[in-house]
Amino acid sequence: MKPLIGITCSRTTGGAWGTYSLGHFMDYTYSDYSEALLDAGAAPVIVPTAQDQQSLETILGTLQGLILSGGPDLHPRHYGQEPMPGLGEVDAELDRMELAAARTAIAMDLPLLGICRGIQVLTVALGGTLYQDLPSQVPESICHTPKADKAANGHRVRLVSGSRLHRLCHADEIWVNSQHHQAINDPAPGLTINAQALDGIIEAVDYPANRFALGVQWHPEGTWRSDPHSRQLFAALVTAAQE
Repeated sequence: MKPLIGITCSRTTGGAWGTYSLGHFMDYTYSDYSEALLDAGAAPVIVPTAQDQQSLETILGTLQGLILSGGPDLHPRHYGQEPMPGLGEVDAELDRMELAAARTAIAMDLPLLGICRGIQVLTVALGGTLYQDLPSQVPESICHTPKADKAANGHRVRLVSGSRLHRLCHADEIWVNSQHHQAINDPAPGLTINAQALDGIIEAVDYPANRFALGVQWHPEGTWRSDPHSRQLFAALVTAAQE
């Protein structure tokens, strides 16, 4: 049997139900995530935003792995800060669900891969902090929001020797795609840095206390068709899920 791997959703507002309604929320996730998991040998399952703790525990208890997917900014109140001018769109219900999902998955030792927003959710769930806006807070940083196709790698990251990501990729440096203006500032206790951009921004972390809990700041679901390192990330999650 293929392992079931969940993918958390983001939300958007849909069209009006009738003449007088203002639209309604729709859960969604990009098909790239599901296609990458399917190619790696998993059965993808979408995890919607509407959850309570019991429903999350029920769902995660049936899964063999979880992806925390990309999406909007996390509200800084979750790491004890006031909003700064560069903060983007936030979604309180999505924050609530994904932070609970990350903590529950860690407690269950469920194999987990955090992607873009997902690495930030993992960090904040465990007690870390974020840069709310790299251009204003780290003006010397490289461009992490290039106007480029999701399938195109844009900058290099250096992998920490001996880290989980270094062992997976068998490389000291790789090229990644990028589309984020937030990033890890203070890693949470227990998280170890696996990779950094050439400007020093943290690009990957893992939680070595668990079997497999890895977060990357880039979007391997956009490049897995042509980039072997992206495929290795999904393959590693599926292998951990099968175990």
